[in-house]
Amino acid sequence: MLKQVKFLRRLTPYVTQRATFQNFVMSDTLARLESECEKCCYNPRLPSRKVTIVGAGTDVGRIVSLFLKQQRVIKTLALYDDEPDRYVLGVGTDLAHIDTSTEIEAYQGKQFLKNALHDADVVLICGGCYELPPCCNEPDRELFFKNMRIVRTTTIAVSQFCPYAVLAVQAPPVDCNYALCAHTLKVLGTYNRRRVLGVNSVNAMRANQLYSSMMGDDPSKSNVAVVGGCGRCTRVPVFSAAKPNPFDCNVPKKTLNCLSRLVREADDIICRVKSNNEQGHLSIGFSTGRFVLNIMKGIVETPSTLDSALVEQSDPEKCYGMRVCATPVTVGRYGIEQYTIPELSEDEQQLLSEAKCDLEDMLNLGRCYATGEEYTLHPCRYYEVECGPTCPCPQVSSSK
Repeated sequence: MLKQVKFLRRLTPYVTQRATFQNFVMSDTLARLESECEKCCYNPRLPSRKVTIVGAGTDVGRIVSLFLKQQRVIKTLALYDDEPDRYVLGVGTDLAHIDTSTEIEAYQGKQFLKNALHDADVVLICGGCYELPPCCNEPDRELFFKNMRIVRTTTIAVSQFCPYAVLAVQAPPVDCNYALCAHTLKVLGTYNRRRVLGVNSVNAMRANQLYSSMMGDDPSKSNVAVVGGCGRCTRVPVFSAAKPNPFDCNVPKKTLNCLSRLVREADDIICRVKSNNEQGHLSIGFSTGRFVLNIMKGIVETPSTLDSALVEQSDPEKCYGMRVCATPVTVGRYGIEQYTIPELSEDEQQLLSEAKCDLEDMLNLGRCYATGEEYTLHPCRYYEVECGPTCPCPQVSSSK
């Protein structure tokens, strides 16, 4: 028996040398086929249950990190920030002292972005510059110019190092930065509309809390959707579809309109009350953390519903004729599985029609900075100015 084994060992290299077949298992042909398949097929790997927070050293990022550290569904929580003044390493060390099963990783500096994104299931881009409450005017664009760098850099890195991760964009203004992410991924050839979401959870949470307080019900038993966009001038809370139905409870339309105004102006109200030009970091951080948690539950456990997320719709005709719109969605193993389009009342339809112009303009701004096209204001943003009797404009005289 030993002699036979020695004989076989001697024959093995001889047979290998005379083989004329091509090994397609390790060939370039199979590699090309796999790369083409990956563009259409889902990633078969098991979820690593890792969440990466980009901007974890900001006020919102710290609150999100604290919330997610307590969730058993998350195995690894990676914190990343490229600003040394935010001390993300200290934040990670502080969180690591909390006795929960979630493991903490902290990365400071651009050279460690690859390590932070490696094998991530969900990547959250949060924080950024918070100065004045976002609105559809010049300060909102200035906020976009300050946050677009980290958003675009992270998007390119996600496309390269974890293309199958669900990308959640919370950096303000969300309408612009969502378009920047989506079109950057389209340019890179790794875009999947089911895996790119704009975080609109804080608006849905505020609407739900206001409605539940008015009705005297438990907020956990009701959901108020927010459609349109994420900005002050683009978000439209749908109180008419809330439970219990306000019209069955004889709630006046004037009251519902007042609630809609409170939701749309919530950022300004918090800013005035805090008297330091800061936003509601606590509510934004909590709602964003719950948003990411529901995504992870949908990926790892069972499909989970998000109250409101800015996404590219599968059927724009069913979604008020809008291709990109914030609506409730259901997230599963491979991203968005179902889009829920609530019915609107007449007043809500009017608000949405007015918001479409601002939303299209903000999406166009983000798209142009992703593709390199020249940005121009939306036609509806131009206003005619009538000159009065004291107008300093030069008078043009007609020659006879």
